[in-house]
Amino acid sequence: MKVRINFFIYLVLVPFFPLFSQQITVSDELPLRSDIGYEIIGQIGDEVLLFRDKSITFEVQAFDQNMRSSWTKEIELLKRAPEVLGINTLRDSFTIFYRHKEQGTTYIRAQRYDGDANLQDSSLVGSLGGLFLSPELQILRSDDRSKILIYFVDRQKEIQAYMFDNKQMKTLWEYRFEPQDFRYSEDVLHMVVSNEGDLFTVVEKEEFRIRNKNHNYEVFHFGPGMTSIKRSSISLQDQSTYDLYFNYDNFNHQLVAGGFYYDKNPMRAEGFFFAKMDRSTLGSQVFFHSFDNFLVEGLLGKEIRKNKGLEEISIRDLVVRQDGGIVILGEENKNYYRRMANTGRSVYDGFTRSVTDFYYNDIFAISIHPSGSAHWQTIMHKKQYSQDDSGAYSSYFLFKNPRNLRLIFNDEIKLENTVSEYVLIGDGTFNRNSILSTENQKLRLRFRDAIQVSPSKMLVPSEHRGKLRIARLEL
Repeated sequence: MKVRINFFIYLVLVPFFPLFSQQITVSDELPLRSDIGYEIIGQIGDEVLLFRDKSITFEVQAFDQNMRSSWTKEIELLKRAPEVLGINTLRDSFTIFYRHKEQGTTYIRAQRYDGDANLQDSSLVGSLGGLFLSPELQILRSDDRSKILIYFVDRQKEIQAYMFDNKQMKTLWEYRFEPQDFRYSEDVLHMVVSNEGDLFTVVEKEEFRIRNKNHNYEVFHFGPGMTSIKRSSISLQDQSTYDLYFNYDNFNHQLVAGGFYYDKNPMRAEGFFFAKMDRSTLGSQVFFHSFDNFLVEGLLGKEIRKNKGLEEISIRDLVVRQDGGIVILGEENKNYYRRMANTGRSVYDGFTRSVTDFYYNDIFAISIHPSGSAHWQTIMHKKQYSQDDSGAYSSYFLFKNPRNLRLIFNDEIKLENTVSEYVLIGDGTFNRNSILSTENQKLRLRFRDAIQVSPSKMLVPSEHRGKLRIARLEL
């Protein structure tokens, strides 16, 4: 069923704006010259909050309901020379996670603030001891944002992890373990967090090391109340992984994965698979399917004599269905590195410069039943090209609500542009809508860095000529 919604557009400081079907409000401009980083905290109460890392100082910038700057407050972290790892937002507060050194020991700490950026609570997450080199710490959040995982790989082989309960402001557990025959520089590590505080660590061995063996993923499970780690595996039988995405199904209490596989040619995916592992028993099942001919033809843009699979595709998202199935969202993407001769007449004549072209094209969705049978496959066309920007303004943002999935993206990667969306519903049908135009608005929206703050609202950063603006989009 197609649902048609009519809203109106409102843009701060712009009296006339083309009518589309959503409402957008854009903040005042903020200079980024002194910032080394920023992160959108989200919306707490009626205000939108932005965190700014200015190297020496840290600030929270607030915007009112009309996205006008309302106040700025400097944040004082409790220890000297802190390095911010990330921010987690709950309904009425936000927590800053950071590390610092004290007398040769590295500590991880958390500080929670209310919507007015007043300090409410602080907690020690864990101590890393006297490490010779500062490790690269990674931070992950559970789906409901109640649990925070912070981990690193020590000496390229041992994983040290901390699970933090953000609601109770306490560390649930910490654990060190070393997967057998694990090589950090070659193997791929997948870390998945449940809402209950479980950690699933999946080790994907480098293909050429295991090509003469039964291909499988090693799975390590640890969680609250456990004294030792549980180990299992997911067998891919005789197939090899082209691309893979893990997620946790909190409703059905299982680890799930969606991926593409190949048989002989590692540059071409021949089909897709669905894997699931029960949390309690760690028993697993894997189901394989070839790509439909219409999917391959639609993405290649031509009639094919023989289905040989797809190249230059990747998995962008894995959506968990309430019934225990999944939806794989994939995208065509590629980049080309070129060297171009300098044609100008100057002392630099004869030199070359490097250019990287980024292409992010069609999106495709594959739905799989919990039984493992294929449900539907569909294609949503788009075409994006950019140069030397790491694809920052390309791809799409996945907006979720109980009724549908909305994939929002820039039609073209340029300053004056139209923003569109695909609205995908449960039977695989979709609508394409135009959302807004950025003509004469000085907006360059980075949808890959957007966040969803409610079932109907999202916040998107825009960067243009060293100026930052935050756009609130109501769908």
